[in-house]
Amino acid sequence: MMNKKSKLIGLILTFAVIGCDLDVNNPNSLLEDDLKDPSAASAVANGAWNAALRGVSYMMMPYTVAGDESVWIGSRDAWRQIDKGGMTNEYNEFVDQAWPYISEARWMADEAVTRLGEFNTAGTLPDVQDLVLAHITAAMVRIYIADFFDDFVYSNKTVSGTPIGAANMHELYDQAMSLLTTAESIADASNKVKVLALKARVAHAEGIWGKLNPSVNTSSPYVSAGATEAAAAAALMSADYKWKMNFSASTVSNYMSGQINSRQEMDLLYNAAVGNGDTFPNDPVTGVADTRMQAEFDLFKNTANGTDYAPITIVSLREMHLIIAESKLAGGDNAGCLAELNAIRAFDGLAAYASSQDAAAAFKHERRANLFIQGRRLADMYRFGESSVVWDPVEQSAAGSFFPITIQEIRANPNINQ
Repeated sequence: MMNKKSKLIGLILTFAVIGCDLDVNNPNSLLEDDLKDPSAASAVANGAWNAALRGVSYMMMPYTVAGDESVWIGSRDAWRQIDKGGMTNEYNEFVDQAWPYISEARWMADEAVTRLGEFNTAGTLPDVQDLVLAHITAAMVRIYIADFFDDFVYSNKTVSGTPIGAANMHELYDQAMSLLTTAESIADASNKVKVLALKARVAHAEGIWGKLNPSVNTSSPYVSAGATEAAAAAALMSADYKWKMNFSASTVSNYMSGQINSRQEMDLLYNAAVGNGDTFPNDPVTGVADTRMQAEFDLFKNTANGTDYAPITIVSLREMHLIIAESKLAGGDNAGCLAELNAIRAFDGLAAYASSQDAAAAFKHERRANLFIQGRRLADMYRFGESSVVWDPVEQSAAGSFFPITIQEIRANPNINQ
């Protein structure tokens, strides 16, 4: 629950002044009523976007270290618990730490959708693409929340929300799809490709959710959803298109990047100093460590512009091909699946899969290699029946477990019974 209205208004103002051109003498003296001015629309939209980047990055670190993409190498036992596969502790300090940031991101995105929608209806919105950005932000936050949490709650300032419920978390994907459908009709070319790509992500992610709830279906793990939306998005994408969250000293930092590159509480994959972690998988065709994962590893570890600002890919043309490939695989079209995978491999000049290649094995590898540290891996591990060498049966939660509503919300929200 968000206990202080003033805290949230302060946050929206802090984020709003980043990258905006409001003509005010002192942005820090703005009041909530100032955000009702249509000239603040761009600031509100950008403020919500930056809040979303911060909230997602705070959740990306526990999600990533819970799977096989990152390994705990530091000193904090709460990170160790997640690294070992322990997902369900509402007292875990680092998930609890992330809770207000992802919650604020959801609230601020919805606030932006409401305020800018009112301006648009009144005919006073200076740029309708700010409203598109607000819808994209609200949809994106919902996707990550549904991907990362087993339950969640929408509170509104001092008004406590009711838990959505584990069985109902798929509704967040439906909400995201509705937001994106509204945005699609008014999006310009640059934003339309993002909207369509996120629609593919939503449809596919909801399909994955169905493979994990109410129990994990490893016998039929493949999803046939999102292919139509992925094809529509791919048709508008440039070669090897990637849309990324970009962090900087003038906007917001990437918490995951800070934990890995600066604080060094975690590392990506195997860490030689502690002799622990999952190693780079070998490419099925070349037989050597996958170069795509190495490239992403190197990009994340490139600290020339600061240790806390590594980018995070949101969606890509590679993922669109993967969604289409999986739909073909689910339908028994192994040749069609391999053709999509070979289109991805061509981006890096890698040798193609032969027609005799095991399509399922190739697909699983390509998904792992091309979606590295993008917040997809743990769900894939569950549905494909894969594990991390770090997982400990004593600490490990049941397959299909994600993060719970955390203790600070439980204590503050009278609608939650612990």
